[in-house]
Amino acid sequence: MQVKKFEARTMKEALEMVKSQLGPDAIILSARDNQRSFGLVGEGSVEITAAVSDETLQKKKFAESRLRGQDLEKFSRSPARTQKQLINQMVTKYSERTQPRPVTTRRYADIDDEAHAGDPRARIGAPVAVENARVPAPVAAAPAPVAVVRAPLQEPEEIKTLKSEIATLREIIAQFQNVPQGMVGTHPGADFGIPFDLSFMFERLTSVGVDATITAEILTKAQESIPALKMKNRHLVEGWVARHLLETTPVTGRSVPGKVHVFLGPAGSGKTTSMVKMASHLVVNEKKKVALLTTDTYKVGAADQMRIYAQILNVPFAVVRGAGDWNNLMRYLSSVDVVLVDMPGLSLKNQEEIEALRALMPPALLNPRLHFVGSCVSKDGDLTEAGRRYSVLGFDDAIFTGLDESVQHGTIYNFVRRFSVPLHAFSVGSRVPEDFEPATRERVLDLLFKITRNPNQTMDAV
Repeated sequence: MQVKKFEARTMKEALEMVKSQLGPDAIILSARDNQRSFGLVGEGSVEITAAVSDETLQKKKFAESRLRGQDLEKFSRSPARTQKQLINQMVTKYSERTQPRPVTTRRYADIDDEAHAGDPRARIGAPVAVENARVPAPVAAAPAPVAVVRAPLQEPEEIKTLKSEIATLREIIAQFQNVPQGMVGTHPGADFGIPFDLSFMFERLTSVGVDATITAEILTKAQESIPALKMKNRHLVEGWVARHLLETTPVTGRSVPGKVHVFLGPAGSGKTTSMVKMASHLVVNEKKKVALLTTDTYKVGAADQMRIYAQILNVPFAVVRGAGDWNNLMRYLSSVDVVLVDMPGLSLKNQEEIEALRALMPPALLNPRLHFVGSCVSKDGDLTEAGRRYSVLGFDDAIFTGLDESVQHGTIYNFVRRFSVPLHAFSVGSRVPEDFEPATRERVLDLLFKITRNPNQTMDAV
């Protein structure tokens, strides 16, 4: 039993490879499309797993060994049906030549019954006919019964062929049951009930980090909305999914109301950098009066770092060490347009840390807007867990950093779907403030479908 995988650009090329290597009688075990990229220049492949019995493969090799030159080339280009007929003819012809001659039915000895068992002439029979002629003939007696030796009956060739094919099928079934499960796998999304026609989109979305369950929900809706006959049109499916992603991705817009903006998130997510980029944008581009505050007294050098940024931007700066500092600070900062607050990056694994962070928050009278800052470099599970812990504080939107450092941008869509919050902004590089941009639905679609290929390239530049 031979089991092989073949991969080619098209189904026709893959089947030609199967026919060339395993012969026209090969059995297709599975077939799947491998889509590796998006767009008109994207290239995909077709993967086929095929099997053939050793006996059938030997017949093919025998037939090819009998062909030479142009005949062999013509044989390889001929259709599978023609190849099969030629192989059967050559094997049958060879079998007839080498088949032993049948046993003759011609009688060459007379076998007498038991009454003459002791007579030497009865045992010798025809070969001693001349010797018997010299002896006087005995008294005539009743003729003894003669046993005729007959050749054994031969099975018709059709029955032999049927038995051979049945044995081959049994062998194939037995071998197929022993094939590893991973080799004969189902198409992507089959475990979620996604049909084969939509499996390419399931594989595309999950490959960029969109959760499999969320992807299955999207494609289930697509299956309900798109007629069955049109699901084979990949461009139509892509268009439907793209529109759905645009409709289900909430964003805050360029202008966000509120005077006090608080940046929350785990350590290393990019809160301080995002806050400085936003401050630079407000000061340089919108000519706003901005103040920078930090409550992070946990990390060594955090306050000094923020003070340096404030000096560069020539804006007020202060350190908040407790809830009592807010009243005095806001009277002092009454003339500024926007107050940006950097919070410490705590894990919030216990109630004590939650209460400590809540004590440093601006009072509710100031109506602060809370921005959760997450990094695209983080694992989807870690980012979801951080969002769950910080959700006790009730953040209003999300800012994502490190878009230029990650290829798994599906975590962005997963986050807004799980926590039902809009996207506020993206950090796409290290430049200040150029690499800080407001979040848009089109940008999310660009990241998921890999349209521009470069996270630093904005949709406006395309």
